[in-house]
Order: sequence, then structure tokens, then C-alpha cells
Amino acid sequence: MDRAILRVESARATESWPEGLNNKTRIIQVVVTNIGQKTVIRSQKVRVTVRAEGIGMLKGYGYINRLLPGDQATVDVGVVFPDITDVQKNLQAHIYFSGEGIGGTEYNFNMSRLLSEYRPDFPSIYRHGSPSWFNDAKFGIFIHWGPYAVPGWGNSGKKESYAEWYWWNMQDPTAKDETMAYHKRTYGENVVYDDFISNFTVKNYNPVDWVNLFNESGAKYFVLTAKHHDGYSLYDLPANVSKRTSVAMTPHRNLVKELFDAAAKHQPKMKRGVYFSLPEWFHPDYKKYGFGNWPGGNATNTYTKKSLPYAGYVPVKDYLSDVVGPSMQTLANMGTDIMWCDIGGPNVTLEFASNWYNKANSEGRQVVMNNRCGFPGDYDTPEYARLKSVQRRKWETNLGMDPYSYGFNSATKDSDYMNATSIVRLLVDIVSKNGNLLLDIGPKADGTIIEIMKLHLTNVGKWLSEHGEAIYGTKPWFVASEEGANVRFTTTSEAFYIHHLDKPPRDLRIKSSIPWIQGDNVTVVGGRKNGTVVPSVRISTGEVVIMIPPDVIEADRYTWVFKIPY
Repeated sequence: MDRAILRVESARATESWPEGLNNKTRIIQVVVTNIGQKTVIRSQKVRVTVRAEGIGMLKGYGYINRLLPGDQATVDVGVVFPDITDVQKNLQAHIYFSGEGIGGTEYNFNMSRLLSEYRPDFPSIYRHGSPSWFNDAKFGIFIHWGPYAVPGWGNSGKKESYAEWYWWNMQDPTAKDETMAYHKRTYGENVVYDDFISNFTVKNYNPVDWVNLFNESGAKYFVLTAKHHDGYSLYDLPANVSKRTSVAMTPHRNLVKELFDAAAKHQPKMKRGVYFSLPEWFHPDYKKYGFGNWPGGNATNTYTKKSLPYAGYVPVKDYLSDVVGPSMQTLANMGTDIMWCDIGGPNVTLEFASNWYNKANSEGRQVVMNNRCGFPGDYDTPEYARLKSVQRRKWETNLGMDPYSYGFNSATKDSDYMNATSIVRLLVDIVSKNGNLLLDIGPKADGTIIEIMKLHLTNVGKWLSEHGEAIYGTKPWFVASEEGANVRFTTTSEAFYIHHLDKPPRDLRIKSSIPWIQGDNVTVVGGRKNGTVVPSVRISTGEVVIMIPPDVIEADRYTWVFKIPY
């Protein structure tokens, strides 16, 4: 039939709601394909309706402003539930379409258990997913900071290793970074790792400057290492849990709280997160749970082979229930929006997560947990890597600006750090595949962030201030670009964006299926020619050609963006 015909491919009820709206709203994600012969356009006012009955009439709407034959779109439909605490019955929902000159069949799906309280079991916790604010944020800053910043060393080139692993690597004479030999010649055999704690002075730490820098970079959230594998916590803990903290020991300050407070006051829209290592390399009471590179039990002096005390150690009956559980709960009580665990292994995460999720929901807050807390969590976290294709499940690449370290590495040259060009291009690639970028910085032991990092971050922020509409709040296009290494796509309900990761050619040919129709005014996004209309045409091969004048090519940097408004 000579019209647009819409078919629902899938529908998924999520526990997320649009930021700023009633927390009784839930987003229903509906994937729709146009299997007809005509294009859906804005003037047809095509509406996707989700309806459910059984606890009163529930309705929600989403809109499709452009969908070509054969193309696919994901529509977020917000449904407001009545003021009840538990939707546990077998709630059947229906999806149907309306609009001028379109057809489509009704689709039925199950919408049970939304708004029910979380329980400490896998099926219940698995309902949780990444919230809308996290999906839309796209860019965050990771901060690795602790006593390992005092030696601040991980070697360079092919020998470089994570500087924050200094303590572990100084135990291993075969480690590629040769930390054991470096430590001996620099500090001698009698200086042990815990001696660095007294030099972790953070005397120049200014959390307001930090959060302002994060904001200038264009980041929408940050994640601070509250505790790394060395077991040193950058926040206060009850005296019966641990005294190996930045409050009980040098510098006698609650560094996490200071950063959270600065963000709440000076950058209130920025989400706050913490990194938390479940195991500790050398906690005496982790030995019963130890595995691999996290054995537990006291460390030994690398050179004298004498057993070492664990500074700030408080004996406990059970490491998981008496250290991990209270530590995570303390961070939750401080208001973290993100629980970014590491390593996994033995854990008490189901108990923690059920309480944390329920409390956050009761406060109208949406929180998120990664996949390293001992179960799959809300999103995946490739490390110093990225995924090659568009993913349905949310993911987040994490890596340092340093070639291969998260913590500060004094052996790294300024010229070796990622610059704005490489960061922006990496970000665009990741966002086009439904990912976020968590970009790490390693401050020095005194709390300063080196100038070259600040320069590159602020340059990224300048680009994002001009091109952010093509990044924040976007979704990936349903097919990957076929144009090779330099073309990426993002989309919203209002527009489609073409990103070119290098200077584009005069005639940019797009053979992938994109939602361009005759009469579209393709415009430049960002740069000195922002808003300029560039000619475009669909040629006989079916390709869309965008004709880019030389002055437009010379008017931007890092990545060039072109917009097809609907």
C-alpha cells in the first residue's frame, strides 16, 4: 500500500523516568520500523501511544517526526502511574499509532512489576537499568587520586603500566614497568608503600577549581576514586570499619565530601560518582576471599621479605559484611549518584543495591551502578578499549588521558597525553554506538591537575559548547555508517546529525540509509560557519551528497558536524 506502515519491533518497560519529571513516570522504549512505501514526516503528527488498563487507565505518548521506508527509530514514551507503591499484577499494555495517512498494527506486551520495591535477589535487581540522565550525559571525568600519586610513577613507552598499581608492581621483579628497581634506587629498601601516606598532603587541593574545570570540559558527571586496591579511603568511615582513611590519617580531610559539596554548591547539575574497589590487595581479613592479583593478607617488604603492618587496619570478623557493606553504605549516604565498582569477586552487592535503589526512588533520585560490583549492573565498562558496533545495552569506555595510566605518572611527557582532537573523535565514535566516555585524569599528590590536562579538557569543552546538540541527549542511528573510518551518525526526535572525524571532502557522499528527503536544508553545526546551509542532493545511485564549501571546511576543528532538521 502506498503509505507509511509502522510496525513495533520491540517494547521494553524501564525503571527510568525523564529527569525533572514525576518519579511515578516510567519510560517505555518502543522500537518502530516503517515497513511501508512512504516517508513519515512531521506534518503527519504521528503519535505512538502506550495504554494499559487494570489499575486505572494509563496512557503515554511519543512522536515520530521523520521515518523513511525501511528505517527504524526508538521512541521513548513516558507513562505516569497512579500513586501506588507496587505494580505487581500481570499488567498488559498495548501500543498503537495515530496520524495522518499512516497504517500500523497494535502491539501487546507485559508491563508488570514497574514501581515495585527492589529485593536483594538477582531477578529483582536486574530490573534496574541506566537512567535517562546517564544515557543522555555522554561524557564524564574519572579521577584516580591517592597515595600512589606520591611516587607517581609507572614508567613510559612500552614499559608503562598503571601508576596506581605502584604498590602491587613493586612486589613483582618481573613487572614490565620495573617498579621494584625504580623504588629501590629512588627511595631505598626501607621505605614501604604506606610511608607515602604521610606525604599525601593535598595542600593545593581546591575542589571548587576541580568541579569548575569538569564543567568547562563539557562533562556532565564525575567519578572519584573513593578507595582503590591499596585500601586507602578518601572519605571517613566508622572507627570499627577502618582507620585507613584520609580523615583518620594524612591529610585528615574528607576528600570525597569536599568534592561532592563543591559540586552541589557550584555545579549543581553535575552528577557525582565514586569508584570503589571491592577487594584490597593486602587487607589481612580479605585473605579468606582472595584470588588472583587480590590475595589479601599482609604485604611483605619487597627487599627484606619481612611482613608489613597494614596502616589503619581494624580487625573485623568478616571483610564483606564488616568492611565492604558499611563502606558502600557510607558512600550512598553521602549522596553518590554513581557506584562505580571495580574487580567484583565476593560481595554483598544485592543487599546494598536493593536498599540503595529503594531509598533513591523514595527521594526522587535516579542512581546507577556499573557491571563490576559482582553482577551485570546497569552498563558495561570496557577499559582502554571501545566497542565496534551499536549496542542495545548501555556502555561506557573508561581510559586515561595518559597513554596507559589512570593515576598521575611523572614519566609521561606532555606531548604524550590525549589532546582535544583525539578526545573529541573518540567521544563522537563512542556516542554514535550508544556509549559514554569516562575520561580519566590523575592529579598530583598535592591536588594540582597538570596544565596540559587542563588545556586539552577546556578545548574539548569549547568544542562541545558549539556542537553539544549533536552529542548530549542523542541516540545512535539504527545502522552503522558504511562510509569508512571517518563518518558517524547520531539522532534525536528533532534532527539527524552526520559527524566527520577529520576535515571532510568537498563532496561528502553518504551511501548509508539516512533520513534525508528532498527539500531538506542541511546546516553546519558549530565552528565559525554555524547555521550555514550547505547544498545537498540525492543522486541516481541513492547516495546523498553534501557539497561543502572550502570556507566551511576551514571554519571548524576536531570533528565537523552537519544537521538534517526534521
